[in-house]
Order: sequence, then structure tokens, then C-alpha cells
Amino acid sequence: MVSTTISKKPPQWLALHFPRLALDLYSRAHEQLASDAALAVSDKIAGRVCIIDCNEVAKTAGVRVGMPAAAALSLLDVLQITPRDQQAEAACLQRLAAWCYQFSSQVCVVTRRGALLLEVAASENLFGDADAMTKQIGEGLETLGYRPSCGVAPTPEAAHVAARHRLHLRSHQDIRRHVGALGIADLYLQPAQIQALEKTGFCTAAEIFRLPRKALARRLGPALCDYLDRLLGLRPDPLPGFRPAESFSSGMDIPETANTQGLMFPLKRLVKEMCGVLRACDRGIQVFEVQLQLDKGKETIQLTLQQASRSEAHLMMLLRERLERLQLPRPACHIRLHAPCFLACVVVQPGLLPETEKPSAQADALVVERLQARLGADAVKGLSCHQDHRPEFSWSVREIDEPPVYTELPDRPVWLFPQPEPCRIDKYRILAGPERIESGWWDGKDVKKIHDGAESNDSSWNPKISGNGRFVAFESRA
Repeated sequence: MVSTTISKKPPQWLALHFPRLALDLYSRAHEQLASDAALAVSDKIAGRVCIIDCNEVAKTAGVRVGMPAAAALSLLDVLQITPRDQQAEAACLQRLAAWCYQFSSQVCVVTRRGALLLEVAASENLFGDADAMTKQIGEGLETLGYRPSCGVAPTPEAAHVAARHRLHLRSHQDIRRHVGALGIADLYLQPAQIQALEKTGFCTAAEIFRLPRKALARRLGPALCDYLDRLLGLRPDPLPGFRPAESFSSGMDIPETANTQGLMFPLKRLVKEMCGVLRACDRGIQVFEVQLQLDKGKETIQLTLQQASRSEAHLMMLLRERLERLQLPRPACHIRLHAPCFLACVVVQPGLLPETEKPSAQADALVVERLQARLGADAVKGLSCHQDHRPEFSWSVREIDEPPVYTELPDRPVWLFPQPEPCRIDKYRILAGPERIESGWWDGKDVKKIHDGAESNDSSWNPKISGNGRFVAFESRA
């Protein structure tokens, strides 16, 4: 009997801090808005409305963090100031946590610090080491319009400190060495604790690490010792886990535009974010809608797919088809992407060799979806058959997602000419029929024969295909 021991990797926590989240939510709607326009975010501090963040254009004009909003407007009258929305920031962290769930099964949301925590050691076989994963996640978030500050450490509390200074700490010794070199204000301590330690004469975190825990707890309370033990990995630090919801809804304010092409950039960011959440949940969507808030009224675009999908290129292609034919009556100022329900999704993995042609079922579904996106769902229908001897009444229109019903009459057409059209019999070969039809007396749409070909010996007789008489199927000899 052979005994094997599975070695468990030590945890590595990736912290994602969003110090400029309020400004990111305001400026991510347009590719050029953040660089061309002067933007700032305000909040009420000590009873006054002050600037808490601004972009580089505003800083160049002299706007500074902490400046009263009125003073900032006096310096730059074109400054666009938006009030901070903490509820929107908390909801954004939840969406970003769902997006990050595709990289780790252990995701934690720390709302009070505006941060996310991911345990990445268990995902190294899929995405590479912590450095590679940090780069991949950081670049992905930047494409969504966010600017995170990333840090890696063996403990969650050390990861928060590392994210503030963009450090990658491999071991507990690195925590004592690199974090110990930081100042006391760089730790996540209470203001009263920092003030008490500085008055005592302490300057760096390493000086606190060397203090006896009992004496420190007696002077400043047990909460400080508990924090230091969790920071250094001397005490467990359990965190509540995050699980993404089975739906998606995200929106953003956009510069007022009546041109639908101006909606493509913010819409692409919303779709990219949603597809990341779908990959994290291993799900797809079949119904989603885009809601446009106009200055007066609202416009809704709803799309239905033939099968569940989470392909960004596929969804953007359908949205592009619809937006090209949409005329906005008024400028749009807000856009929202909403997918009410996630469904199980079958993803076909690409092969090593290029495929010559797509499967017919997928190709047919793609054609139908493009037609519905271009013409509207009411303009694209399917056909269903009924048991009726009259060809013109043996079919009906059905919805695309309804299961079709077929009859075993392959030689019959599904529709007929409005008026009979003669044809030369010597140019055709009879495949089936003639067929004598006389039916429909009970519903007022009686169909009777109009000519008996069997009784006519005239070689110049031309059969007629019509909705009121007999039916003959031909094959051309030409």
C-alpha cells in the first residue's frame, strides 16, 4: 500500500484597492471624456462641499483635493463636478467581485476600504503565478474603465497594506521586512491608535512588531494586538465569502448624444463586464436588454438569442445591427445593460486546426439572430404545419423559440400563388399527383377541383398551380 501526501500551497491573497472609484464611475463612460474634459467628484466634509478627486485636466488648471467646490469652479468654470454616490460605489464593488470570481473561488468584498480580496494560490495552475494573475486582472479591470491598486501578501491584512504601496510579498518574513519599514500611518489602525503610538515615540511598524503583546494590549486595548497578529499571520483571519448573483444589471451616465454610434464604446464596456461575470458563473444569457434614458422618456432595446451565449463578439454584433437602425428622438444621458436571468451555456472549445465551416445549427441560429436584430423580433417567424388537405391552410406562422410541427407530405408546397399560372406540360415531368382535393365545406373555405386532367386528352392542356383547385408537383426538364 502506497501512501501519498498532497501538499497544500500556502495562501496568497491579492488585494485590489480602488482609491479613485468615485471618479472612475464618472469618467469610464467615454473613451476621450477623461482626457479632454475637466472632471471632479465632490463630497460633504465638515459641513462644506469639497473636491475629493479630480482628473489631470482639472489638476493642471489648479483644482486640488480638499478645495471647496465653489473655489474650484471659480478657477475653472468648465469644471464638471458630480457628487459622490457611495451606494453606487458599493454596488460597483459587488459587480467587480462577480467579475473577479472567474479567477478565484474565494473572493471577499471589503466595502469600508473600497477593496476586493482574492485568494490566488489555488488558481496558479490555470492563470499562472500571483504576478501573472495580478497583471491579467489589473489589465482586465483597466479595459472596464477602473484603475486598481494591486498588492499580494500571505495574509489578508498584509495584502491590504501591500495594495496601498503596490508590493508583492511572498512570505511572512517579507511582511516583517517590507511592511515593518513603513510608517505607522500606513497601517489600517484607528486614528486614536496612530496618534497614541506617535506620541509615545514610535515611527515605523517594525518598532510596534517588537513590542510585548500584553503590555501593548494593556495600554492601547486588545483590538490593536488582534490586528497586528492577523497582519503577521499569527492568528486566523476568517472573511465572509462572496457568491455572484444569477443576473446582471449595470449602467453609467454618458455624455448626451443622439447618435447611436456614440453608444458603442460605453456599451462595449458593459458587455465586456457582463461576459466576465457569465464566465465566472459558467452561465450564458438568452434574453437581455439595453435601456437608454433620454432627457425626456426612455428607449428600450431587447434582444433574444436562439441559444444561451456569453460571447462578447456575438453580443456586440447583434447590438451593432440593432443600433445601426435605431433613431433616437432625443439625446441619451444614461445607458444600462440588464440580463434578468442566467442560463446553462454550452461552450464549444476551439480546435487546434482552423475549422472550414461552422456547424449548420449554429450557422442557422446566427442568421436568425442577425435578422431579428436588424428587422425586429416580430419580422422573423417560423413555420408550423397542420393536418389539412388544403395546401394553403396546412401551415401557420409560429414564434422562433416554439417547437415546430411537421407533416409527412414532402411533395407539397407551404404556400401557393395568389392566382393560377399556366405552365407547359411538355417541359416538366410529373413527380406526384395529380391529386383531387375537395375539402373545407365546414369552415366556409370550400376548395373544389377546377379541371379534371384525367378526362382531358388535349396535349395542350396546361395544369395550373393554385390555391383553389387541384395540385400537381413538377420537376423541370430544362
